Amino acid sequence: MWNQINTWWNETIRDKPYRPGKQVGRYQIANVLGIGSYGIAYLATDLPTDERVVLKQVKPSLRNTPKGESMQAYEQKVLSTLSHPQVPRWLDSFRYRNDSFLVMTYIEGPTLEELLFDHHLAVDELICARFMRQIGELIVHLHDHKIIHRDVRIPNVIWQNDKPFLIDFGLARFMGDKPTYTAEDLSAYPSEKQLKREVAPSSDLYAIGHFFLFMLYSGYTAKDNEPERSWEEELSLSPELHQMIRRLLQLDVAYDHVQQWLAELDAYLCRYDNQRGQQEERAEHAQ
Repeated sequence: MWNQINTWWNETIRDKPYRPGKQVGRYQIANVLGIGSYGIAYLATDLPTDERVVLKQVKPSLRNTPKGESMQAYEQKVLSTLSHPQVPRWLDSFRYRNDSFLVMTYIEGPTLEELLFDHHLAVDELICARFMRQIGELIVHLHDHKIIHRDVRIPNVIWQNDKPFLIDFGLARFMGDKPTYTAEDLSAYPSEKQLKREVAPSSDLYAIGHFFLFMLYSGYTAKDNEPERSWEEELSLSPELHQMIRRLLQLDVAYDHVQQWLAELDAYLCRYDNQRGQQEERAEHAQ
């Protein structure tokens, strides 16, 4: 009973977000962007500069816990090492009353989740492959800086000006650091979560495989009364892409690093471009 009361109190009272219009330090909150397991994200205005920013507040129920300020400080450390136009920049950190906040640049635009499920975006295999290549380039940049994102998902990619922007580094870790704040390894986690949370390139590659499938399913329409099947049965993919996704999902021999996958993806795209060029040339001769 106490656990139920405690959960209700935290969700409805203690972790209730600040209201729009509330001034927190030098920032005025416009609205809530999202509420996660560890924090609350707001769109806000930096009053001295009139710049729109993102405020990320540690949930009050997590104050003085390993998943509270320590986790936020680690995210700040990750963001402060990065300087990429398609990744948020850390701007400031501060305390307001008893709450801890992280401030970062605001990237405007719909997430891939919104585009797929709210705006019904549908892409074919080729467009999907070209888009995933851009995602891969961002992951390479992170890995070059010894950072594993560990949360590459469609809600964490914003689409703006025909480019993907990767956000939410709350689970990101530096290579060599332990995977959790409370344990040295992931042995207590289910096997799939171990794959997702390893501090190694394999976890981001595994996430890219699932990301790929979400994009490819945008063009799939299930038949009425047809039982649900596996992605390998439901999606009609080229042999190259099918094999690529199996390797990303570690169903076959896994890729060692993102560049290895990108090399295969580039070879696939090059073959397509050559085939298209030959088709266009034959069409010109036929006229």
